[in-house]
Amino acid sequence: MKTKPSHRLATGILLSSLFFCLPCANFAEDNSSALPKIVRTEDGLYKFGDVIIDRTSREISFPGISNQVSGLVEYGLVHESGKIHESLFRTKVNPKIIHTSLLLLKLKPAEGFFENLWAEKPKKIDYSANLVRITVSWDLNGTKSDESLEKLALNQKDDQPIEGNSFVFTGSRIIEGTFLAETGGSILAVYGDEDSIINSSDHDSNNDDVWYGNKEKMPPLECPVTIRFHLPRAKGSGKVKE
Repeated sequence: MKTKPSHRLATGILLSSLFFCLPCANFAEDNSSALPKIVRTEDGLYKFGDVIIDRTSREISFPGISNQVSGLVEYGLVHESGKIHESLFRTKVNPKIIHTSLLLLKLKPAEGFFENLWAEKPKKIDYSANLVRITVSWDLNGTKSDESLEKLALNQKDDQPIEGNSFVFTGSRIIEGTFLAETGGSILAVYGDEDSIINSSDHDSNNDDVWYGNKEKMPPLECPVTIRFHLPRAKGSGKVKE
């Protein structure tokens, strides 16, 4: 299925315009449920429901739960109402809050991502300006761990992790007033999902039966975690801090 560019453009315009004034924003969600106020906690830091927005470091963070340790997966992260049996992690955080938080930090959705992904001969495209580096941290019996999400899934063809700097902000869509990431709960897909907020640009992201949880790296099942999205540090630099 081809994505109409107008749907993604409309999503960005609608959500970003609703948040023109960051410290005092408050509005009703398109899907008829109320979103929380954005509260400034200190210089550069804002609390948006369970999401912490750090404008200085250009990061957002929020809680999650480890959901799949070793089985086949199509997602790195879903809402708890989504396809949890196919995801490494789940979260209670509203997908629209995550999507809008990225827009607030002026990250733009990549254009033409899915047209290229599903093409017979996909091209190597530079998505560096749209990248999101994702890390997961947890504390288990006093031992703290921090890992790149790419390393938490392996390709069963060669037992190698997802290629570094593969996660791209593609943005979800609004169709007939419905925000599709909200409906399906898709937040971060390792197998291409046009309704997901973030997708993988790894060469096998168009394959739905090759990715599985890296048991050696994953936290235990049902372990509370903190998920962080790190955005490019400088506008137009195309670099994501390692």
